[in-house]
Amino acid sequence: MTVKPATSIENKQEIKFPKRDSSYYIGTAGQKAFGRGDTVQRAHLSEAAFYEDLEKIRGGIEEAAEYGQVDIETTTNGRNEIYDLWQKAKAGMSSYTPIFIPWFIDQEYSADNMTSEEKKGLSRSVMEMLSIPDAEFIAGISPEEKEFVVRVASEWNIVITAGQLKWRRYKIWDKGEMFWQEYPEDDVSCFLQSGRTVFAHVITSPGRRIPLNDLRFWKATEKEKLDLKKRRLYAGVDGAEGTPTGDRHCFAVIDIVNGKAVVIFEITSNDPIDIFWAKVSKICKEYNILLGIEKNGVGVAHCQTARRLGVKFIEWETNAATRPTMITSLEEAYRKEDLIETYPEAENELRDMEYGETKTSAFAYRAEAKKGKHDDRAFARMIAWQIRTKPAPGVIFV
Repeated sequence: MTVKPATSIENKQEIKFPKRDSSYYIGTAGQKAFGRGDTVQRAHLSEAAFYEDLEKIRGGIEEAAEYGQVDIETTTNGRNEIYDLWQKAKAGMSSYTPIFIPWFIDQEYSADNMTSEEKKGLSRSVMEMLSIPDAEFIAGISPEEKEFVVRVASEWNIVITAGQLKWRRYKIWDKGEMFWQEYPEDDVSCFLQSGRTVFAHVITSPGRRIPLNDLRFWKATEKEKLDLKKRRLYAGVDGAEGTPTGDRHCFAVIDIVNGKAVVIFEITSNDPIDIFWAKVSKICKEYNILLGIEKNGVGVAHCQTARRLGVKFIEWETNAATRPTMITSLEEAYRKEDLIETYPEAENELRDMEYGETKTSAFAYRAEAKKGKHDDRAFARMIAWQIRTKPAPGVIFV
């Protein structure tokens, strides 16, 4: 027989158990100071990305739960405070532990599990797509869907079924861009950009990276490794001062095979300039790399260091004339999937670039990283993408 514990308070918002000196309380997001002044052992904030003033609510709850536990669970809602919290947690700069849950770990999301009631009202084209035999459907999936299947298998060790792919295709048709927010697949694309983002479409496939600093960790044949060393690679360096709290250096390398390009490797760091170049120069001398180095500002020091180490390169100047071309060319390459990204961190930076609303005398709407965000990875790739069209430096820079 189940015995109901004695309660001193019991209503829709609160239950109190006096014998155990414990209580359970439900608050609303409208209570901006919820929890302040209380002692909380465990708090759960649900759909926190949609709170009107999450910062104030967190302030009260985290103070009350100083010796307890706070869980934040939410669907994403653009690149707001939750996005910043997530990035800090991933970087180990927060007391929170990041846990990402993609839609495909739940087998419920599959055409195989859709009931006849759920299928009522679907368009004829959707019904025709759902009725395609699985083997035939798999044989005809798009390059983007193939990338998705490979990525899930590599990163999650999950085999995506035909039913899941059919459900995914239907939902993308139905929800458009909102699909990636409502049914997240990774912790980059789920944070939809609400402003006038520059890079709205970036395909990221981490499994296509190549560890140029140590090919022993690359699962490839000896012939593939030899072919790589014979191929022309393209790279760009966006340099910084090399201070612990300043901007970062970035060295990004692009490989192009049969007209399709992939960012295969990068080095990012806040190391002093000489230490950064000790790593980069070793790779540049081992592979057939056509390198561009931004020479603006601190770039002069980077060019001097590279030259001293015997690295051949092309000086690249980012200015009012070249900058718009660099940005639009890279955006087009990602959008048309002529260039595939492999670093989620780079995709984050790209998606954080927006067109500002203030006109400048140089050009109409300047594309810049959002306040407090970095753009070193983005510009290293822009330089590499431009350098691919330039002649090799030969003996101009030695």
